[in-house]
Amino acid sequence: MIPDRVEKRARWVLDTIGARGLGFGDDVPYRAEAWEQVERGERPDGDDLAEAFFHLARVEELNGARDEHDRFRAASSCLDPLDPPLERLRGRLGVDPPRWGGARFAVALTHDVDVPWKWTRRGVKGAAARAKSDLRRGRLESGLRELRGLAGAPVHRIRGTDPYWSFDRILRDERRSGASSTFFLLAEHAHHLDGPAAGHYERLRPRLVETLREGSAEVGLHGSYSAADDPERVAGEKKRLETLAGPVQGQRYHFLRVDPHRNLRSLEEAGFAYDSSLGFGDAVGFRAGIAHPFRPWDFERDAPLDLVEVPLAAMDVTLSAERYLNLGVEEAGSRLSALLDWAAEHGGGFAVLWHSEQYDSALLPGWDRLYRRLIEDVQARGGTCVQAGVLAEEARAWLS
Repeated sequence: MIPDRVEKRARWVLDTIGARGLGFGDDVPYRAEAWEQVERGERPDGDDLAEAFFHLARVEELNGARDEHDRFRAASSCLDPLDPPLERLRGRLGVDPPRWGGARFAVALTHDVDVPWKWTRRGVKGAAARAKSDLRRGRLESGLRELRGLAGAPVHRIRGTDPYWSFDRILRDERRSGASSTFFLLAEHAHHLDGPAAGHYERLRPRLVETLREGSAEVGLHGSYSAADDPERVAGEKKRLETLAGPVQGQRYHFLRVDPHRNLRSLEEAGFAYDSSLGFGDAVGFRAGIAHPFRPWDFERDAPLDLVEVPLAAMDVTLSAERYLNLGVEEAGSRLSALLDWAAEHGGGFAVLWHSEQYDSALLPGWDRLYRRLIEDVQARGGTCVQAGVLAEEARAWLS
């Protein structure tokens, strides 16, 4: 006799991977010991379905170690993020992955707008301090890049331009490839980690929204650092952004401060249709063990949320930042190519994050070209590049 609680959980996994016609306990075996291990918070042995629930429901994160920003890291996970177990289960059961828009796989192109303008007074001081620090520590290449950027600041001031105001360039690059993307914007600065020059962001936000809407991009909320801990704040930020942008369907937490057991239900209650925060900051791959959108499990309700999660598979900062993988452009391109090769073979529907600041070609030469190459490589492999909201909407219909 299969307990109702286990039946519901197994059915959720099977429905999520498209195995709706298979019976649990008949076509897919039930092993009580494995599900008892899951109940104890342990990774189960010898049962693919129970293990799939363990990963998809993020059981290991219920009491998992977290970093200084309260984030669960790939280094703390038992999961191989580039070998997602739900996709392996899908293959073993003979279930074909969904084809998004008819394509073999889909990549939601997304951008977090943390700092829309570099050369504020504080930005100049910060660049000078970084250059001085880098040169003192013998990091000549990065120090000289900072100095070159500073040397160009007066020219930008005269022209009324800025290296971080890259939105027209990004939109133009996407339009040339027939692609479109989602930009997640901060609506409030309540914590020092929300970024510098809050007043400048406030003044630029209407112009930014207008630029993105004219470029037919999707505008989503970049929930502030504090919003991850405060449901009322994230709901208020949504309303504030909607006064400029109209209805906002999607969200991504700043610093990827998502806890699937703590702050996803508040997004559903605030009226969001989807989230795209669930990814590892320190690794490329799939944090929930699945390469497609899904509806996260709510342990309090013992049922899935109505919210759709668009998994975040890769982030530019993960690849480039010294605190993470610290890769050069070519090696980063190889990592992205490997991810796309996997998707071309196995299918997938996931997001890639490219910060708008990463288009600063003086400070980060080659990363703008790598983004353009990413789009070309997706399409060359038979994939499609879409907005996160488009992927989430199509997934909702597929998951119903």
